Amino acid sequence: MLKNLLSKKQNIFFILLFLVILLYGQSLAGDFVKDDVYILENASWLTGGNLGQILLHPYWDMSTALYRPFTIANFALDLSVFGQSPAWFHLENILLYALASFFIYLLAEKIFKRKGPAFWVAILFLILPIHTEAVANITGRGDILALLFSVLAMHECAREKKPRPWLIGIWIFLAIASKEMAVAAIPLVFLILFFRENNFGGKFRDKIRRLADWPVYATILAAAFYFFLRFFALTPQNYIGGVKTSIIENPLIFSDTFSRVATAFKVLGMYLSKTFVPLGLCSDYSYNQIPVVHSFSDPSVLLGLGFFLLMIALLFAFIKKEPAISLGAGIFFFSFLPVSNFFFPIGAIAGERLFLFPSLGICFIAVFLVWRAYEKIFEQAESNRKKAKIIFWIITILLVAILAVYGIFTFMEQGKWLTEERLFLAAAKCAPESVLSASNAGAMYLLRGDLQKAKKELEYSRSIKPVYSKGLNNLGLVYFKLGDYKKAEKLYFEALTVPFPYVGTYQNLILLYLAEGKKDLARRWLLFLYPGQEKLVENIINK
Repeated sequence: MLKNLLSKKQNIFFILLFLVILLYGQSLAGDFVKDDVYILENASWLTGGNLGQILLHPYWDMSTALYRPFTIANFALDLSVFGQSPAWFHLENILLYALASFFIYLLAEKIFKRKGPAFWVAILFLILPIHTEAVANITGRGDILALLFSVLAMHECAREKKPRPWLIGIWIFLAIASKEMAVAAIPLVFLILFFRENNFGGKFRDKIRRLADWPVYATILAAAFYFFLRFFALTPQNYIGGVKTSIIENPLIFSDTFSRVATAFKVLGMYLSKTFVPLGLCSDYSYNQIPVVHSFSDPSVLLGLGFFLLMIALLFAFIKKEPAISLGAGIFFFSFLPVSNFFFPIGAIAGERLFLFPSLGICFIAVFLVWRAYEKIFEQAESNRKKAKIIFWIITILLVAILAVYGIFTFMEQGKWLTEERLFLAAAKCAPESVLSASNAGAMYLLRGDLQKAKKELEYSRSIKPVYSKGLNNLGLVYFKLGDYKKAEKLYFEALTVPFPYVGTYQNLILLYLAEGKKDLARRWLLFLYPGQEKLVENIINK
């Protein structure tokens, strides 16, 4: 029955689409959560600006040091056509994820030269619970698009007929323009082109020489065009790297190189463990949920380092023998490097969405190993048909059971992303040492009107490290509502003196002074916010 279903590509697509809807369909009832708020905050210029302004605009603002024109244009189109309803945004994520899984199947079919293992690569990738954030969080769109276009570029290089250079160039540009980590597609395209040349035989030197053809030129030109546009969108200071963020989002920015690399391997070890055993998945790994390590003796560091070195070894050891192993290792290696924090710190110490692309390489290798083991066992039992049938069903039931467990975890994790309240309260449990998670939980209790719980969470957040401006502001707001104006004032000033102060604190400080009847102090801060607008300030004071 399965063999008949796999005989037509459209059947495979609908199977994959059905599974994605089954796992993520509940997200259609979800809201804008976490980083999704940037879409709403920037809705005015996304819908009101011209195409040139959108395409030459940094990703949200200049401080991110990011340039993702295709993702921004995609959000702008969604807002213009469908408005600010989150349902369409979630639906598009679902459809794009299904499409990416389908083209992963087509790519794997070319590499394995068989439909069976290709199908299981796509299924395993689709079901992995660690992908929940990339699909359920609307701003995970960039990760999905980057992966989709990268796979399309690789698929074009792997086709039986001669690759079309112009199409490879388009896919490469769109991949990098969706998210910078897609620069990984460049060496992966070269790797697949090498596989093609390997089929023609000849010396290694001749194969490398023959790679200098139009597909390679198109890939390089597409990447160069992206970086050319990036030059006009960003300032020279943040053209390459230069991300501006606080210690909360990524403490590795403030660490020495040795500690940053060691911690990056620890994060890799965490990714690996949560890929295979999806326990403790979380939306937040900010300060100080993952403490910075200063040695390589930590077991997680050794796990990450060992796996990283293994992937390098597999990439080169099997480059002539087994393309599936070599490509899997290459996908992992080249896509993990840009998000690893190895060479320069990025905007976050960790995030499950960042492992979307690298995990594809693991899927290739895992399926190859299981499939090869299955073939050998089946060959040994072929003389005894009854025994072979029993082995076949045992392996099949075991694999389906594992995938079913993964599917259940994915479904449950996705449910946490439906509202910010669910997400933030869940994060407070899975990231108990995080300043951000405790602060966000406190904000949810504050919105509920439960001041005592809000105070407890916000005070706990402050006790970990008093550097998160919005959390300090919210704690000040709690004390304001409790009538302790002196404590509220102190916290507001504390919120304004830490790096990246929260703008809303100014308004709260002014409201505090007005509540106390201190109009002169309120006027002074209003003039600071609205210099030269005395009439506006007096109108506010006298209301």
